[in-house]
Amino acid sequence: MTGKAKIEGLTNSWYGFAVFSAIYGVLMKGIGVFSIAGAVGGLLFSWFITFLIGRALVKKSSLTRLVLVFTSGLLTVLGTLSVGRMAWMFVQTWQFGVLASMAYATVGVWMQARSFRTLMDGSVKAYIG
Repeated sequence: MTGKAKIEGLTNSWYGFAVFSAIYGVLMKGIGVFSIAGAVGGLLFSWFITFLIGRALVKKSSLTRLVLVFTSGLLTVLGTLSVGRMAWMFVQTWQFGVLASMAYATVGVWMQARSFRTLMDGSVKAYIG
């Protein structure tokens, strides 16, 4: 798989995560007009940002790659710590909301780790230069 194809696959995964985030937001806030409108607005904004970042990476922006490697690495570590803290809270309270938040945060950490791994891949480094 080429570096460009890996970047495009990662970008598509972030589009899917934006949809997942919107659905999670609606389910956690309740199904209402303002909740759905906020989720749609957040979804469109996330897609726009993902489009800009993905396009910059496909156009071989080494600065974008550098910033994303640093950011995704940092957020992977911080997110893992957050998931651990939520796991401890869940064990103490046994609340479904904490479990749902922990599951959502785990998916977010997985996306950050996947981004870091993809951006550090040899074919992506060679593609961007």
